[in-house]
Amino acid sequence: MPNPSPSRRPIHIAKPTGTAGPFKASFDLRGALSGSFDKIAFPKSKDEVEQFFASRFIESMNMHLAASNEQFILAAPVRNVENDFDFTVTTPSGSAYLELLEAAPLTGKYESAPASYKPYDYAKFILGEILRKSVKYPKTGVRDIFLLLYVTHWTFVLSETTVACLRYWLLQQPTAFRATFCFSLLSAEEGTPQWLSPVPSELIQGFDPEAVRENVCHNLDPRKFEVSYVQNP
Repeated sequence: MPNPSPSRRPIHIAKPTGTAGPFKASFDLRGALSGSFDKIAFPKSKDEVEQFFASRFIESMNMHLAASNEQFILAAPVRNVENDFDFTVTTPSGSAYLELLEAAPLTGKYESAPASYKPYDYAKFILGEILRKSVKYPKTGVRDIFLLLYVTHWTFVLSETTVACLRYWLLQQPTAFRATFCFSLLSAEEGTPQWLSPVPSELIQGFDPEAVRENVCHNLDPRKFEVSYVQNP
C-alpha cells in the first residue's frame, strides 16, 4: 500500500502543558510516614493531550454518576483527523461533537504563573475564550456541539467562585454549545468534572458576581506539601 501523501499524513503538533498531580502520603512496614508529589505525565502532542483529557473526563463523569446508576450523556470520543471539530462522541440522541479548550491565561511559561488569581477576572477571561470559540460555529444546522474546558497546571484550577461566575454569565449568554463542562485532574486516572452550562437557575439563585469582584483565590503548589506527625496533647 502506498504511503499517504504529505498533505494527508497526521501532524503531531507539540502541546506545552503545565504541572499537575496529587500529593501522596503513606506508611511503610515500620510505620514511618512519608509523602511525595506524583506528577502526571502528560502526552507530548496536542492530539494526545486532548484525547487524554476527553477520555478521563467522561470516565470521571461516569464514576460520579455510578452511585445513582446513571451514565453520562457523552461516550466513546473519537478523534477527527480531517474535521473542524476535535472529537465525535456518541450520545443518547446520536452522534455529536466535542470541542476542547484549555484554561490557561498565560503571559509567559507555566512555571511563572502566579499562584493567586481573582475568580471574577479569571471567569471573565474564560468566558471570553468560550465566546470567541463559539462564534466559529453555527448555532443551528449541525450536530450538537459540546465544550470541555480543561486544566493542566495547578495554578489554574477553577475555584468554586470562578465556576459560579461562569454559570451565572453562561446562563445569560447563549453560545453554540449544547453544554459546557470543566475538568481538572486529581490523578492520572481521574479528576473533578463540573457542569458549567446549562444549569438550573436555582443553582445560582442569589449569586451576584459583582459581590465577589475583589475576591482572591490562592491555589497551593502540591510539589511543596510536606507530611508530619501531630501528637495529641
